[in-house]
Amino acid sequence: MSGLRGRPRDVAVDTAIAAATESVLLSDGYGAVNIDRVAKLARTTRAAIYRRAKTRGELVVGLLISRFGFDPAPDSGELRRDLQLLQQLQRAFFADPVVRAALAGVLSDLTSDQDLSTTFYERFMAPRRRSVVAMLDRAVDRGEIAPVEQPGIVSDLLTGPLLLRAVLPTVGPMDDTVLTATVEAALNACDAAR
Repeated sequence: MSGLRGRPRDVAVDTAIAAATESVLLSDGYGAVNIDRVAKLARTTRAAIYRRAKTRGELVVGLLISRFGFDPAPDSGELRRDLQLLQQLQRAFFADPVVRAALAGVLSDLTSDQDLSTTFYERFMAPRRRSVVAMLDRAVDRGEIAPVEQPGIVSDLLTGPLLLRAVLPTVGPMDDTVLTATVEAALNACDAAR
């Protein structure tokens, strides 16, 4: 027995809520996302929304999870190639219209709302970081690198420069030069054999 009570969540309602959140976000921006508007567009009730999200930030985090999933790290059989593919995925992530519309608002809310910050980390960031750990563990198993003591730093080296360019485009483009530099930094942090 799973220990869960009540009816199982309706996936169709989850999908409608994500679609409605995306529609509002793309048409009118992060600040326009709210429970009432999303419920109306999703043709559901406020109660159905509140079972899934209590705030605008939680609605948008749910959208990000439904759109981008949990496990982005590729498995090509070679660490350098995995890192290159991951960075291409991250560049596409940061260029996605939904992410571009949500990023500033979500980051602002994360700094002022500890509950949202915890939810965002646990539901969106932590699974993605575990995905990178799994990628590094596969490289260890193949003998490419020694075990990585602080895999979180590798994740930060991969994502940080791209996030900076996403929130402050005047720093420069998210071009192949930046992607290559982040891959090299990650490999250096892993002390990968060349």
